[in-house]
This record gives sequence, structure tokens and C-alpha cells, in this order.
Amino acid sequence: MDEFIVFLEPDFPFEEAEKIGARLMSLGCLVPGFVPPSVGLLDLGALFYADQVEGLETVLVVDRNLASRMAQLASEGAPRRWDHPTEVAINLMAFAQTMNLDIEPGLAFHELAHRKGDLAAQGELSWFRAADRGAAKKWIDVAMRRATTVDLGEVAPVEMLELSTALNRWNRNYIATLKTAQLSLLGGSRLDSVLGLLDWMINDFILAAPAFMYAARYFGPRAASAKMFKSLKAEDREKAILGVRNAAWDVTYLSEFGRLSGLRDSTNRQYVLASADRPLVELASTLFCGPEATEDFPALVEKLEQWWPPKEALRIRDRFFECVEHVGTGRDRGADLPGDPISEMIDAGEAWIREW
Repeated sequence: MDEFIVFLEPDFPFEEAEKIGARLMSLGCLVPGFVPPSVGLLDLGALFYADQVEGLETVLVVDRNLASRMAQLASEGAPRRWDHPTEVAINLMAFAQTMNLDIEPGLAFHELAHRKGDLAAQGELSWFRAADRGAAKKWIDVAMRRATTVDLGEVAPVEMLELSTALNRWNRNYIATLKTAQLSLLGGSRLDSVLGLLDWMINDFILAAPAFMYAARYFGPRAASAKMFKSLKAEDREKAILGVRNAAWDVTYLSEFGRLSGLRDSTNRQYVLASADRPLVELASTLFCGPEATEDFPALVEKLEQWWPPKEALRIRDRFFECVEHVGTGRDRGADLPGDPISEMIDAGEAWIREW
């Protein structure tokens, strides 16, 4: 990094920002969509350099759990409980406001609207805006445990947005997660299930890499995956459907984060995914792994070995990149059928889950 000079206000909370940044890194809640500087992702000097020298805006993409806790603190004036997601949310907002980093909550409020309707999402979004309008010292006081309550002002004006309409990206991820759930309920071997998902994607759908990685972790015998498809075998089959929809939202955070990260050069924005969900954080780092290790990223098989024995991880890696090459040739796939089969595939997938 070249030498440069940053002029800060005399009361800039440098030491506290460093402590909060170090705390966030220790919480394991962040995944950069770019190669982080050697001094550390949240190093203050590196962030100032990216902003003032490279002209890069750093944007934090937050999931629903974090966005809702930020809004709740603004609405109620105190955390309901100090659990792991709350700690991440409070420290993240304190750091973002101190360092003037943008927080992107859009997908989180699409998810809320999809579950509870536009009015609920608009109301919570207004409180999120109240939380995000600039009160760094107040957030720092809560993050540093000097304060247990906070007044962040009145609720922001309600934004009349139609957020409940299903996103095309979510629809496709939902189809893939419905298929993953079906393979799980069929009860085949873990390896046959994950390889079968790849065959189905190539022959009948599209190669949805984030959805496949989600399934690879879910089926992995070494992974703690019980909460990845909640209530899948519940007697109330609507609870099973809800669990699959939740999984589709997790996959959509991954796919949207990957899409945004690929726009860094054209938008001068670099993105960081923030989540207190361990599986989501683990999976986000796989988006940038190739067949072999590079100077910047490990090989995909190294990630797969966290969830699978080495021989099975190699088989999955090899088959996945065979499918990537297959797609690269432009050969016909099932998704190239005329018309738009998305609605029919969702209906069929839901019907299968309901009838199990």
C-alpha cells in the first residue's frame, strides 16, 4: 500500500473503531467479495485507502437477521437480548457509521415482505432507515457496553415499495432448493443425492452454483446441517414448505452477493457479505474458489473437505467442474425449453413436498 495522509476530525474515535473492527473479525461474520488487503479486511488505513485513493466504496450486504435487529434497536431503544446476531448487528452498524460505509439491506426486506407482506416490510424498513441515518457515537456506546439503551430518533417516513413480488433470482433458487429437499426426503445416499442434484441441474434446469454449494454442505456428513432445511419432515407440510423457502432465501443472498461482487470494476463498489449465520458465511467463501488453489483463494476441494471425506470431496469437485465446462460449451440443457417453465416447476416441486 502506498503512503498517504488522512485528515480526521479531532474527536474521531480511532481506537474504538479499531476495537470494534477487531471484534467483528473475531465474530467470523464477514466475507469479502474481493481479495482483502494483507493488513486485514477492516483495517482502518486500508479502508481509508480504498475510499480516498482507489475510489472504491465499501458496501455491507446484510441478511434479514442483522437488518431486523438494527431496526429493532431503533424502534425499541434497547436490544431484546444480547445474542450472537445482536452483537454482530450492533457492532456492524457502529463500525459502518464510524467509517462511513454503506449498508445494503434490500434483499433482507424483500425476504420479510415475501413472508409477512409489504406493510410489515415497509414498517421495519422505516425503522432501519432511522437506525442508519447517522448516530455513530450512540451506536459505539452500545457496542462498547457503555449504554444499554439508545434514542435514535423518530421513525423515518414509510417507503411505499412493492417488495413482496417474488424475485426471478429467488424463484430459480427456490426450484433448486425444492429439488434438494426432495432428494433428501427420498433417502438415498448423501453422495448420490448431491451428484444427482448436479445431473438434474444439467439435464433439466440450470447450473445454479450457489444452490449446489448449499446442497453440498447440507448433505455433507461432516457438516452441522440440521437447521438448513427446517421442519422438512414435519407433520404439517406447510412448515416443510416454509423451511424450503427459508433455504431459498439463504441461497439468494449467496447468488446476489456473487453477482454484486462481479460488478466491482464497473461500479467502483466492493461488497462484503455480513451474516451471523455460520453456514451462510461458510458457503459465501466457496463462491470464489476454483478447481485449483490460487494466490488469493483456496481450491474448492479444500472447502468441500470441511463437509466431506477427501475421496468424496474430490468426486464432487470433479463432477461440478465437468458441469461448469459443459455449460461453457453452450450445449443444450433442460432450461432451454421454449416458454417459461418456472411456475410449473415450482408448483410441481411444492406438490411433491406437500404429498410426502
